[in-house]
Amino acid sequence: MAYGSHGDLVEQLQQKLRRIDELKQQGEQRQAAFTRMKHEIGELSITVSSPDRGVTVVAGPGGSVQSVRVSEQALQGSAIQLSSTITTTIHEAVAAAARRQAAIVQDALGPSSNVLEQVLQTQAEAFGTSVAALKATVADERPVVPQRPIDQGADFAEEDFLAEQQPARPARPEVRRRPAEDDDFLDPFDEGDRR
Repeated sequence: MAYGSHGDLVEQLQQKLRRIDELKQQGEQRQAAFTRMKHEIGELSITVSSPDRGVTVVAGPGGSVQSVRVSEQALQGSAIQLSSTITTTIHEAVAAAARRQAAIVQDALGPSSNVLEQVLQTQAEAFGTSVAALKATVADERPVVPQRPIDQGADFAEEDFLAEQQPARPARPEVRRRPAEDDDFLDPFDEGDRR
């Protein structure tokens, strides 16, 4: 074998090792992007209010409705009007959360993915609007943490009816045991006391 062929072999091996390092680095970057995506989706929270601010809905990942707040003002109208406002606001909040979630996934997958475009197209058809109009809203939609906890008092105007509440655990019944010295207590296994 000629000396030059060993040099070529060494060069080829070095190129392969560099390629392996590049692939490893790309894999680490991709893993970091997916970890970031998972965290951002887990923290996702979009707040949408009705035009009159009477109903506020907080939606999270996967279309989950985290809370619905109704103001005292909203209770002044009819039940049908309130129901319609709540339903519309929930739909808007869930749609906004879906757009934000798609944007997070799009960022993690990179420019080759069209997840956000697919969500926007589907929503444009469902809501009778344009993809461009929805794209304009995506930039404005940011996760928002609810400003304050809901009062759970007697005023139900801002009661959070959808919050998961842990059922109260019933108190354990008190078991009264007789003291061992109690003369009335008979031990059925004590052979010595039986005659």
